[in-house]
Amino acid sequence: MKESGLVLKNYLPNKYKIAILNDRGERFEAVANIPATIEKLRPGYRITYTLLEDRARLARLTDVEIVLVPKAVSYESLQFLHQILELCAIIVPDGQVAFEVVDMLKILSNETAREWPIERRRLLVCCLLSGLGFYLELNEYELIHKMGEIGRIKPCNFMEFKIDSELDRFLTSWIVNFVNTNVSPRLVTLFASIYQN
Repeated sequence: MKESGLVLKNYLPNKYKIAILNDRGERFEAVANIPATIEKLRPGYRITYTLLEDRARLARLTDVEIVLVPKAVSYESLQFLHQILELCAIIVPDGQVAFEVVDMLKILSNETAREWPIERRRLLVCCLLSGLGFYLELNEYELIHKMGEIGRIKPCNFMEFKIDSELDRFLTSWIVNFVNTNVSPRLVTLFASIYQN
C-alpha cells in the first residue's frame, strides 16, 4: 500500500538515507531499495512510496515517486522552506506528532510560489512550535490568550490570519525565547533570518 510524506532532510553525501514526515505525522529515517533513488530526493519534495521494511531505526522504501517539487519565487522563499524543514528534522521527535504540523508543512511546500512577508514566516514558526508543544511561560492573560489563538489556527485559515504589530512582537519574542532556551548553534543560525527586526 502506497503512503505519502514530505522529505525533511537528505543526508547525502555522507549517508544514503532521508528523513521523512509522513501524512500520519510520523517522522522516520529511510533508505531506498535502489540507492540512486535517494540522490533524486531533496528537502521539501512530496513523495509517495511503499514501505518494504519498517524497522525501529531505519525503514526501507520501494516504488518511490516524486509528487510535488516546490517552486519558489525567489531564493529567499526557497531558503525559508529549507530552514523550516531543517528545524523539523532537528526538533520533531521520532513517532507521532500533531497533525497540525503536517498540515502547516503542506501549506509551506504548496505556497512557496508566493513571497511570504516576515510576519507570516514568524507565524508559521510559532504554529509549528505550538503543534510540537513548545510554549512560552507567561503570566499575562492577554499574552496567554494570544498563544492560545495561535494554537487554534486552522491550516485552511493560515494564509488569511490577520497579524497586527502587537502580535508580530509577540511572535518575535516567542521565537527568541525558544532559541535562547534550546541553545544550539544550528538553531540560532536557522532562526537568524526569521526573528530579525
